[in-house]
Amino acid sequence: MNFSFAEVPILMLRVVVALAALHAPPQLDGGHLLRIPNADSAVLFRSAQNAQRAFEAFRRARLPMGYGGATPCDVRIGRYCYWRGDETETEEPTEKTEISLRRNELLALLDSASKRLPGDSWIAGQRVRYLVEAKRNDDAIRFAREQCKAPASWCAALTGYAAHVAGRFPLADSAFSDALANMNSAERCKWIDISQLLDEPIEKRFHDFDCAHREALMRHIFWLGAPLYSVSDTDLRTEHFARITRTLIAENSANTEGNSWSDDIRELVMRYGWSRWYTRAPPRVSDYSASPSITGHDSGVPYNFIPSVRALDSLGAIGPEEWKLSDPVARAGYAPAYAKTVHDLPGQLALFRRGDSTLAVAAWDARKDETMLGRTLSAALVLASPVGPITVKRQQNAKAVGRISVTGVIDSGIVSLELLSEADRRAARLRAGVVRPASGLDLSDLLLYAPDTAPAYALAGVQDSALASSIVHGSRGVGVYWETYGLKPESEPVRYTLTVEQVGVSWLRRAAEALRFADPSSSLRIQWTEVPERRGDIAGRGVRVDLSRLRTGRYRVELSAATDGGGSATAHREVEVR
Repeated sequence: MNFSFAEVPILMLRVVVALAALHAPPQLDGGHLLRIPNADSAVLFRSAQNAQRAFEAFRRARLPMGYGGATPCDVRIGRYCYWRGDETETEEPTEKTEISLRRNELLALLDSASKRLPGDSWIAGQRVRYLVEAKRNDDAIRFAREQCKAPASWCAALTGYAAHVAGRFPLADSAFSDALANMNSAERCKWIDISQLLDEPIEKRFHDFDCAHREALMRHIFWLGAPLYSVSDTDLRTEHFARITRTLIAENSANTEGNSWSDDIRELVMRYGWSRWYTRAPPRVSDYSASPSITGHDSGVPYNFIPSVRALDSLGAIGPEEWKLSDPVARAGYAPAYAKTVHDLPGQLALFRRGDSTLAVAAWDARKDETMLGRTLSAALVLASPVGPITVKRQQNAKAVGRISVTGVIDSGIVSLELLSEADRRAARLRAGVVRPASGLDLSDLLLYAPDTAPAYALAGVQDSALASSIVHGSRGVGVYWETYGLKPESEPVRYTLTVEQVGVSWLRRAAEALRFADPSSSLRIQWTEVPERRGDIAGRGVRVDLSRLRTGRYRVELSAATDGGGSATAHREVEVR
């Protein structure tokens, strides 16, 4: 974001404090402010406010030089120009020592003020704010949990804010839950209002609900949108509450930009988060101001993690296309501190029944993602349910190409394949929905694999050769493995139909083919009847499919199964033939 501000005089903190204290001189130790003696509450409060304003002015004049926002705005909010930026932006520079020292002076004053005015919400908020800025997260959490005497909901919110920034998401979630529990119903309803983050028709649905149903929808949206389940399934929600807390801390205080607080700042923070660091640049010729331009920077690229309405309505519909992560004009964005970049991960996910449990098999190929190459990676395969525990299988020292599997109890939810470079803060993910198994005849997902000459009747025989992407080469053929469930105990024949049909063919093309004005679209169809070879309740089967006659393009592979008893089931997967 880019904006201008009017210059203000830079005042030493101890001078401001001394004036505000009506000539009661502060006690200093080596030039640093320790406390203000004999000041009544009003004077002490004004002293803290003046010191905070002076610190921000001091910092503003010493910000590192950067660019002045020549890039066109992605989103315009009031006075502010917001642009998403790209993945090549520089890391946060080391803060100047003089700014750090001046912040320590301010913290010493706030420490003294909070002891004299233990119930003051503004002082408590500023103390947590600047402790977090100084990366003293443990001190901020300790103060908010143990020493804060402001209203219970505010102290809990400050705890959640500090814990979220520290990456302690379970503590943040617990603290924000405590904060909500201590609010009256009207205030609680304001905190769960996420309408600013939503597109139609989700926004309309949200507005049509009462407060209780809004909260349930808010929690479901944020659970579905969690960036990496292997890190946390609550951090998108705690980010929202942390933003509210941050706006309440900032609305009656000076800011680094030097602008007056208004609704446009609040909306900017609520939709895209607060800036983690700043740069300044000389004013542009087109700006009728002598003030420098201030640019706020995120900790990484803000991604759009809000799911589509289709994902909200049907877990079974969930796939990578339900998120537009890199949308520069999205209504909302979140830059997780643990992931500077988050990309879609090329790969394959398939689910199989194992009694009351689900076995998830995954393979990936991230060699075309430069953010993954040459880095130390950890892989995780997660079975996540909105109402139950999360099951995670982790693989340390993973490669850019690999396979992993996990078994867990899950009724419905999401399976998520995730790669993370913790040191470099780079991530990639692939997701699919998990739906409740059907009764009667049913099919597993289709698993694509590199076939050999031997027939396959068990997952163990093909799992290690599972394809790491949906791209297949027609000249090599492809193996398709599935499992059939719900067969009768006696030998029961099953009629199978396997079709491979090109997708994205227009109706005009179809009409031309029907009239023989154009060659038929490439496709194939195989039908057969057999009594499946069962192992317990599972009938596994793998076949080799010859794709050599298909032209390049996107295809839908669909398998259907039917029995004489009237049972039927289908499974499908899309592939790209090259």
